[in-house]
Amino acid sequence: MKWGVQVVRGNTHNVGSTSVILQFASGRYLFNCGEGTQRLSFENKTRISKLTAIFLTRVDWDNMGGLPGMLLTLAETGSQNLVVCGGHNLTHAMAAMRHFILRSDMGVGVKELRDGDAAAAFADENIKVTPVHIYPSGYTVSAHEQGADESDAAATRRMLLERAFGVHRAPEPTDRKKREPPQPQQKKGYYGQECKEAAIEQVLQKFEQQNEDTTKKRALSPGHSPKRSSDVFLPLATPTPCALCYIVEGPAVPGKFDSQAARDLGLKPGPHFAQLVRGQTITTADGQTIRPEQCVGPARPSSLVIIIDCPSPAYIDSLTTAYQFEPFLEGSESTEAKKDQLMMVVHSLGPGVAQDARYKKWAARFPAHVRHMVSAPEYVPDNNPFQRHLRIHAAMHAISPHTYILPQATDTPELPLHTFIDSKNLIAPRSMMMYDIEPEPKLDESMVVPLLTAEQMLAKVDDVSPPSPRPNDGDDLIVCPIGTGSSVPSTYRNVSSNIVSVKGFGGMVLDCGESTVSQLKRFLGFPRRNHANTRIKQSYTEFLTTLKLLYVSHMHADHHLGAIQLLHEWNQATLLMDPRPRLSVLAPARFWAWLEDFSGVQDLGLDRLDFISCSDIRHVDPLAKAPVKEHKPKYQDAATKLKSDLGLVDISTCSVIHCPWAYGLSLTHYSGWKLVYSGDTRPCANLVSLGRAGDKPPTVLLHEATLPDYLHVDAVAKRHSTVSEAVAMALGMGAENLLLTHFSQRCLDLPRWTTANIEAVKVARYGYVASASTSAGSSVDDMEDSATELDIDDVDAGAGLDFGHVTDLAAYEQEPADQTDGPNTALNAVLGDLKIASAFDMSAYAPRDIKKYRYNTHKLKQVLHDEMKLFIAEESADTVEPSQLTKGKQKAKAKKGKDLA
Repeated sequence: MKWGVQVVRGNTHNVGSTSVILQFASGRYLFNCGEGTQRLSFENKTRISKLTAIFLTRVDWDNMGGLPGMLLTLAETGSQNLVVCGGHNLTHAMAAMRHFILRSDMGVGVKELRDGDAAAAFADENIKVTPVHIYPSGYTVSAHEQGADESDAAATRRMLLERAFGVHRAPEPTDRKKREPPQPQQKKGYYGQECKEAAIEQVLQKFEQQNEDTTKKRALSPGHSPKRSSDVFLPLATPTPCALCYIVEGPAVPGKFDSQAARDLGLKPGPHFAQLVRGQTITTADGQTIRPEQCVGPARPSSLVIIIDCPSPAYIDSLTTAYQFEPFLEGSESTEAKKDQLMMVVHSLGPGVAQDARYKKWAARFPAHVRHMVSAPEYVPDNNPFQRHLRIHAAMHAISPHTYILPQATDTPELPLHTFIDSKNLIAPRSMMMYDIEPEPKLDESMVVPLLTAEQMLAKVDDVSPPSPRPNDGDDLIVCPIGTGSSVPSTYRNVSSNIVSVKGFGGMVLDCGESTVSQLKRFLGFPRRNHANTRIKQSYTEFLTTLKLLYVSHMHADHHLGAIQLLHEWNQATLLMDPRPRLSVLAPARFWAWLEDFSGVQDLGLDRLDFISCSDIRHVDPLAKAPVKEHKPKYQDAATKLKSDLGLVDISTCSVIHCPWAYGLSLTHYSGWKLVYSGDTRPCANLVSLGRAGDKPPTVLLHEATLPDYLHVDAVAKRHSTVSEAVAMALGMGAENLLLTHFSQRCLDLPRWTTANIEAVKVARYGYVASASTSAGSSVDDMEDSATELDIDDVDAGAGLDFGHVTDLAAYEQEPADQTDGPNTALNAVLGDLKIASAFDMSAYAPRDIKKYRYNTHKLKQVLHDEMKLFIAEESADTVEPSQLTKGKQKAKAKKGKDLA
């Protein structure tokens, strides 16, 4: 049976965990699923839909941060009965996800491999996995961490887990061959309402008021039968520092079948041969009994792989004295010698471990034939694995170097590999590297793609202008989109995240999708400052320690899954500062419930967080027919402190049309600028009112533009905005500058808008928002578009590109580059003085950058069209132009690039 170990990614300064996949013909087993794992699978075309089980070496966000997003995507592919294995608190961590995941038809099984539990193992037809628990020196393992947990608290956790993910059942062999597509779940509450746009705000308002203070209504146990599982408190848990190493045993190798011996026994090739190979005894027609051992050689013992996770030098003593490893070590007194069966050791090591003399001495005791994969930040260069994005970004940087910031990366390890131990079998992990275990050990690097640094990629760009000096003193407001995609990460765009550096005060993070921390480390630089970033002259650590606000607009996974890692690293970075700083968190109340639950797994520094519920500082539109229910603000002191921390004269939110507890945000600074952020929304009267509030229009409106205009029906169904609708919203609130973001992952071209589509946008109470004659209080009937049902956790399943109406790139390139560029009298009359720019990941925009954006659209469009050609060529394994493809191939391409928004 052929099987082997494939590298997903190694442990670097940027990413604190190692991920590998054990591949078999009938199953795949992922070890660790940190943030960005799913995006890497898209980049490298790894088939995550065939996963059988996921193993975590630690129950913390370093190792499981990519799991929620991965599970959401797997659910859309119809995946069922996946098993997740890990240590103490795993069930608690998974049950905590009920605040934003409801996939009750998925049947995810959770297996806690607890210390001291005799049943703490995993086995199926391919592998047997035995955990080895290690702890930092001086840690005393408590009684509740040992043995099987049969307490009432454990029962509550399992109940909540099943509500979120369904009941797990052991898959039948046929399950892996053909899976039934997922059945749509019945929509309830807000999502069960099909209503016209003018009425959606009222439906949302009623829903939120009925469920406004969830913390008061959350029951203490499932016996209270609340309507939603998120209304049940998870029993308290305590973080544990336990790390798991795994001894993985593959299947025994069957003995070789001797066909000549079978013929000598009177058998002919056919079913009897197959039965003997399967180990079955047969009886011939003449009554002769033939046993397998008469013509099948002896089976060879199974091969083994050891996966080690040693997070810091504090764990070394516990690891090196673990009795479970003794049978594999030279000089061991163990009578159960398995040295010959061990083929590979994966060393996932935290900083400082690989150079510790204790660890090196222990690692050197493994047999000489064993292959060592050394995954440690000292030996793994901090490459940028997302080369398609880097290819675009380098070309854009050549056009506007102060806007498109080259991400930091290196292709050189800190230490040469031979300094680890004296062995000829040392390798450093590289994405897509494969080490075959059976039928014979062999290293296969044929799928490994060379990873270029930003500087190397820039050198491949033909036309690079030297950057001109640019003083930063005049930019009071710089908005930096770190992730500009929607729903799921893709090769070109990560999910939603933005940062704002307020000069003289500190930083803000506006939404924090998965891998935000990793993106920030490349954008700002870690551990050293990224000197290519001339706009925010801080390293990641400096930005983190001066961070003042984390804002989450709503509870969809693509907007907050990076927050746990951000808060954890903020807590660690500021723990020893004197005085210890505090951080404001502005989010829906349910986000705080999620943080409280997960803090039982990992310390997030909740005691130093000042939480403000978005509903508590909500702006009330004076024209609204149904005013928001008045209540006494609970977070007034925290809001006042936040304004002081950032130099704000006003900070307000408003409910928007997307999902329950979705908000827009307005920030007004004493220096004169005003920033409005839409979050995810349909065109919305509340947001228009928020932008118009006060005596100053928005300096910058950061607005989602998920879908192009020709997908307006999809935008209505998913409660997002089209490009022209976002432009209309900017005009409706009189914004000076519009920065478009949150694009569908299938759309790579520059956004386009039209006069007709802009002028057609109308919202309740304000009418046609782009019309110069529109006045506050205009009466508008119900909108013509109806909103179809949408699941609160809708996640797109694909990661391809849809070129929409673009079928001939050569002809398309002759069209005007952008509808803000060129003589278009009608459109210019509508836009007036509004300046518009389209955001890309890891870029920086001051108002003057948005103003100058139109002058670069020809070149930017050419960059994107060149990338479209490369994408098609790479996907087709040839250089055929889209115009040369047959209609059948064009349809196949369009089908491959399904909706991701």
